[in-house]
Amino acid sequence: MDVKPVAGHQFGARLISLFADLVLGAATSQRAAAAVLRLVAPYIPGLSRVPCANSGRLWLMRLGLYELLRKKDPAEDWVWIMDHTVQLGPHKCLVIVGVRLSVWWRKKAPLAHEDLSLLRLVPMEHSTAAAVAEQLEATYRETHIIPAAVLSDEGAELKSGMALFRKRVREVRGVPHVYDIKHKVAILLKRELHDNPTWKSFVTRTNRTKLQTTLTELAFLVPPSLRTKARYMNLDTLVNWGGRALAYLDNPREIAGQKIDRKRLQKKLGWLTEYRAALTTWTEWLSIAEKAVCYVRRNGYHRHAAKELQRRLRPLAQTPGGLRLKAGILHCVKQQSRGLKKGEHVLGCSEVLESLLGTYKRIQGTHSKGGMTGSLLNIGAALLNKTSETIQKALTAVPVAAVGKWIRENLGLTVPSQQALAFQGNKNCPKNPILIPGTV
Repeated sequence: MDVKPVAGHQFGARLISLFADLVLGAATSQRAAAAVLRLVAPYIPGLSRVPCANSGRLWLMRLGLYELLRKKDPAEDWVWIMDHTVQLGPHKCLVIVGVRLSVWWRKKAPLAHEDLSLLRLVPMEHSTAAAVAEQLEATYRETHIIPAAVLSDEGAELKSGMALFRKRVREVRGVPHVYDIKHKVAILLKRELHDNPTWKSFVTRTNRTKLQTTLTELAFLVPPSLRTKARYMNLDTLVNWGGRALAYLDNPREIAGQKIDRKRLQKKLGWLTEYRAALTTWTEWLSIAEKAVCYVRRNGYHRHAAKELQRRLRPLAQTPGGLRLKAGILHCVKQQSRGLKKGEHVLGCSEVLESLLGTYKRIQGTHSKGGMTGSLLNIGAALLNKTSETIQKALTAVPVAAVGKWIRENLGLTVPSQQALAFQGNKNCPKNPILIPGTV
């Protein structure tokens, strides 16, 4: 490893890049990343000192701010993807990233974080249509980019904000606002399942079975939990479990020499046989959904998308619900493809942004449980191609003071800071919070 320090710093660019990769790519916390570097230091010639977690945290925020502020190429094939991330406290954060259609089409594979560029990162207390439109307009004015399309979910403030943006700025009036196919499919699945009594009873009984089998010899058959948020985007885990558990129930066998009490197995999971037909139907629906998402992820929206997708979905849809789901998906794809030019393909899946926000939330969760902090800038750090040259440029262009200024201007007094000030000097507050009953 090249251990030559970056100008004005104590550590080299490769070491800084390794710290960033540990946190952003290997899912370690910042403290764990510093500990890993201490462990491997004796095996790296010339590496006598390693950074502390706080130094690494500042590096990540400086890299992220550099990505946010750096000039973007004013090409004509940018697609903007926007979404909100929500946490404890009054703020939402509007995130707008961009991807070049040429990069997406040439890659012929799912987009990675490094394929994106950070265009806007704005915490806001009130995310109204007017506020979203204002930030879209600011993005256009600062980047001088007229997007080929803007992609989002069907959030009301995003839809209305985009409409207001197009109304205010003449140059973008013809820019299409397309919706993420995965969110749209989830809405259609919700329409089929939300008030379905068979589905409701299935979910209730899987939750009961989870409680009854977790601490028993049948723990290997414990059903997964549905997410409380965006649950209709993650039905496959529960339906797939139902199919596999039912197959095992039909043909139980010993696992690693452990005898199975078949009477107990039937008592705890025998109810699954009542849902054999329903599981077959739900599997069909999920196959239709998966096929549609995979098609749009790879091919995007285009003039012939609905016709091509119809051929792929026709053999899958057999039940009345499956036919309704297919019709809904095809209608959506046709609507989103309307107005596109011949040969034009527009990105239709925003899952790469969902993944990026998931990375941020993981880092924020290990750093602070108290709402948004400067760790928001890790979103930019995740997108940056962290070569030695880029790290040198970023750390030279963005001093620590610039990060502090950005946090003050955009977040003000963060929730952790408010907690520290609220408890500081309080004589009635225990000095060692670990000793408070119930917190151990």
